[in-house]
Amino acid sequence: MLETLEPQFWSMTYQERISPQEAFDLYDELDAVELDDMMGVWRGFELHTGHPMEGALENLHWYGKAFHSVNQVDPLLFYKRNGNIFAADPGRIFDKMKIIPSDGGEGRLRMVEHRGRITATLLYDHLPIMDHFRRVSPDVLMGYMDMKGNTEPYFFYLKKLD
Repeated sequence: MLETLEPQFWSMTYQERISPQEAFDLYDELDAVELDDMMGVWRGFELHTGHPMEGALENLHWYGKAFHSVNQVDPLLFYKRNGNIFAADPGRIFDKMKIIPSDGGEGRLRMVEHRGRITATLLYDHLPIMDHFRRVSPDVLMGYMDMKGNTEPYFFYLKKLD
């Protein structure tokens, strides 16, 4: 990645709203991500592009994602008021915006070509959703949720936790 892109990315995160095209322009310039680089727990944040779903996950106390192995991923982690973190069933959230705890492992990682780059991609097990990732820095990833039937782009970013 060009050194000039990380400051541009952080600038975008502080803006009240960015256009989907601005998000795509930066995303397309970022480097691909390898599967091994995904392992661990990541804190999630939205990029504000005006997507209809914007704010919904945050209102439900979205925490992030956990990548345990290529075949066991928790696509959605949430936190309770007491601070406990838990995996939730993504199918229930996207269906009725209801958080139902799960045993986890509702997704898997694969290398997938997206917008001209082969990059780490989270495939949801029970939903037509893929989250494609690009590298901002060693501990920050920009994500794009590709949901079948939804033409508006939803962007987010993940910060790796120690």
